[in-house]
Amino acid sequence: MRDDVPAPADGTPRTVLMCPGQGAYLPGVLRHLGDVPSVSRVLGAVEAHSSALGGTGPPVGALLTDVAAPGPDRLVRTHPLAFDLATYAAVVACSTVLLDLAAPPVHAVLGHSVGDLAALTVAGAITLEQGVRLLHVRDGLLRDAALPAAGLLATDLPPESAADLLHAEGLREVRIAACNAPRQTVLAGPDDELAAVRRTVRALGRRATPLTSRTAYHHPLLTDVHRAFRRLLRAQPVAPPALAVHTATTAGPARTPAQLRTVAAAHLTEPMALHRTLRAMRLAGFTTYLDSGPRALLSTLAKAGLPGCTTAAPFRTPAGVDHVRNRLTAALR
Repeated sequence: MRDDVPAPADGTPRTVLMCPGQGAYLPGVLRHLGDVPSVSRVLGAVEAHSSALGGTGPPVGALLTDVAAPGPDRLVRTHPLAFDLATYAAVVACSTVLLDLAAPPVHAVLGHSVGDLAALTVAGAITLEQGVRLLHVRDGLLRDAALPAAGLLATDLPPESAADLLHAEGLREVRIAACNAPRQTVLAGPDDELAAVRRTVRALGRRATPLTSRTAYHHPLLTDVHRAFRRLLRAQPVAPPALAVHTATTAGPARTPAQLRTVAAAHLTEPMALHRTLRAMRLAGFTTYLDSGPRALLSTLAKAGLPGCTTAAPFRTPAGVDHVRNRLTAALR
């Protein structure tokens, strides 16, 4: 444990498992883990539940175990539901491996954007079948909404600078979707206005990267979809979670069934403040942050937001169980 990270009052370091959203899809990411029983159970269950609901498109198992599967940009254009299901299955499957290997044990989950659905599943608040059903329902709502072309843009601007730029440029339809780190702000809005923002940000010598996304999540464009999704969520049973559930949309944990249902829908319209959530978790005694996705996306943000914290990203590149265990041990040593 690092000296500049406060320890819990009882002296026990706490560990959180971070569940990323759309960035978690990587073709063949589970190709070395397909035979792990917990992973094969997740992939099989997601495919079975999706088929029962009339799902079409590439099988989730093939997308996650075949390196030649379609890349994120192509898949989200051609089979957006398959993209969502593969993202969800990858995070849940990787999380089952980490829960088996982690020492000390995991005390909480932290969802990021649509990764909240995976976090709720890993914590035991909803089942895999519910998670798949919710993604199918959400897909239908998004298709029926006839939304304008819209998306997400990641910048290296502080949130205050991003807000000033949007005001100065008169881009009223672009909103701050996420404050992920002191110098990572994600913007959401119609494609034409995002293109204008991108040109302006790059002219300033800063980074502006379009993110793979079927629409502008965390934006008022999805208000009607959000309302319909929330109505459907009221009928969903929610179990008491075995792990504390945190989300980037609020500073504290979700405890009640109503709060947990709110978490499931938050990614549609609610802006994220991951940096705020991470600071609150550190004050609550969380010292170690495990990333359940590829490319170390959330662990990188945790390092940026919490200097001195301990992070591990054992799936940063595809690996088998032994390599995952070794990476985890080395990071937590």
